[in-house]
Amino acid sequence: MEDELVICCMDRRLNVFLENNYKDAIVLRNAGANVAPLMPLIKQIVRENGIRKITLITHDDCGAMAKTFSVLKENGKATEELRLNLIEQFEKVKFTTREELENANTNLQLASLKSIFPELNVEAKPARMKDINAPKDDEHHKLLVVSPGKPSYDRIFKVLEFNPFQCYVIQASIENAMPDIELTANDLHAKEVYFIVGDNDNPRDVKRDADMASLKLSKLDAEVKRQDIRTVRKSYA
Repeated sequence: MEDELVICCMDRRLNVFLENNYKDAIVLRNAGANVAPLMPLIKQIVRENGIRKITLITHDDCGAMAKTFSVLKENGKATEELRLNLIEQFEKVKFTTREELENANTNLQLASLKSIFPELNVEAKPARMKDINAPKDDEHHKLLVVSPGKPSYDRIFKVLEFNPFQCYVIQASIENAMPDIELTANDLHAKEVYFIVGDNDNPRDVKRDADMASLKLSKLDAEVKRQDIRTVRKSYA
């Protein structure tokens, strides 16, 4: 439905699932379907698109929750930005296993959405990886940074000749996505980061975002690239 907003984790195994089940929805994606850093963008999308329904899609075996668990329970390391952006919200949550943390994440993000949008139909639909036919992990991952919008991933994968199960996908503004980009490059083996120029994007804005990411990722041995997949090349003043 065009009046539905989906907030989903960036996990590579969810790409085909999203395109098959939510092809007409507006999609936002980040690490762990983490609502807090997306909230200004969520409010804007709800206001400008007449959104009536928000669907939250978290999942089990989540890399973002694995990182959070490592930091909070195993003395793992994280950047200050990632702590503030993702991990800090779980410091007072009681959990002993990753499964408990993943359940707490769903409940926390859902409660936040319901409190901000009490007038909308807000629900969580956690995905189970056993129900998704993802191939064995080869650890040769890529990250695509795409503008919020419909999950038209198949075209991107065909143009780039990528396996959809190989690519993590972030759909958010660069201002709140950098900690997630660093997480994906540093912890999830995605050493190629592609900023996608779509039909509704200004290529100059995408270049600015890619340059910012390249500077931030310079110490992580990650390569940042831009890929223009526009069907019609427009000129921008």
